Amino acid sequence: MGVKIFKAEIIYHLFDQWTRYIEEIRAQRRADAAGQAVFPCVLEVLPDHVYRQKDPIIMGVRVKDGIIKIGTPLTVPSRDVRVYGIFVVA
Repeated sequence: MGVKIFKAEIIYHLFDQWTRYIEEIRAQRRADAAGQAVFPCVLEVLPDHVYRQKDPIIMGVRVKDGIIKIGTPLTVPSRDVRVYGIFVVA
């Protein structure tokens, strides 16, 4: 039925078992969601490092805040167009 049963002679050991079990579940959930999670970041476009302005846009950026990884979707606000979908590639 999926029920986890803990058994110990001393209540403190029981608590330790339960704490480890909860941490394992949290770590597993984080690992399962890692591919779906998108963490925010703030980038600054380096004007002297724009190599291609059409699809795909290739430019150098400086990460001002947050973390960016390969495959991270980005949104770029613009005056003419509201939002573009861009992915970070190697």
